[in-house]
Amino acid sequence: MPRLAIISDIHGNRVALEQVLRDCEVRNVDAIFCLGDIVGYGPEPAECLALVRANCRLSIRGNHEDALLHPEVTKTWNPVARAGIAFARRTMSPDSLAFVGSLPSSFAISETLLGVHDSPVPTEDGMTYLRTKQDAAEAFGWFGERFCLVGHTHVPSCFTTTAKSARDGIGPGDIEEHDMHVHDRAMVVELPKSGRSIINPGSVGQPRDRDPRASYAVLDLGRNVLELQRVEYDVAEVLRRSVAVGLPPIVGERLAMGA
Repeated sequence: MPRLAIISDIHGNRVALEQVLRDCEVRNVDAIFCLGDIVGYGPEPAECLALVRANCRLSIRGNHEDALLHPEVTKTWNPVARAGIAFARRTMSPDSLAFVGSLPSSFAISETLLGVHDSPVPTEDGMTYLRTKQDAAEAFGWFGERFCLVGHTHVPSCFTTTAKSARDGIGPGDIEEHDMHVHDRAMVVELPKSGRSIINPGSVGQPRDRDPRASYAVLDLGRNVLELQRVEYDVAEVLRRSVAVGLPPIVGERLAMGA
């Protein structure tokens, strides 16, 4: 059974992405899946797109890719986020924009995997953050696959339930939320062999859980475990590159805080 690397929320941070891709090689993964937000915020969005295109078996659009294609949606965004999208548009080739436009909003593999950027719960009001047991209880009602892969929060998380069906009327009390704080280099979560899981690998390029290390996950379908990996990278170099291309210094400064 395959070992699948799950990455998300790269946000133009090429330095972090390259380190994560090297780490994937060490861990002998069979494929890499990307859950979106490849661009935005960081200084090398085009380079990150090229790396994802070359290395990922499947990729989807996040809300920052949507904004790249439809910049009018950024009118309500904060100035730093708007600056990242404006910079990305200035540096994108027509071919890169075409690639972004070709990305699906989700993927599904048999009855095993569903990949979305934010949540399987449909909404007409933009992106949804899946953070709590209550959020997970609602989400479990909207998919039937064994594993639902999500990103968007920039914080790693894992919710599991032994309820097999989306029709089972799952509440917060039926869900186990796993501690995803990594004290060392990695941690392993045993997933239920009978039941379903929601997995967020955290952010490669802009973690927001007060740990500045890049975050990604390996889903080992043979052993039925989730491996959350944290990877060191040169945060100061990303700050230097951000300032060099004229992005707000806070883009790089917040990386050192993991915020």
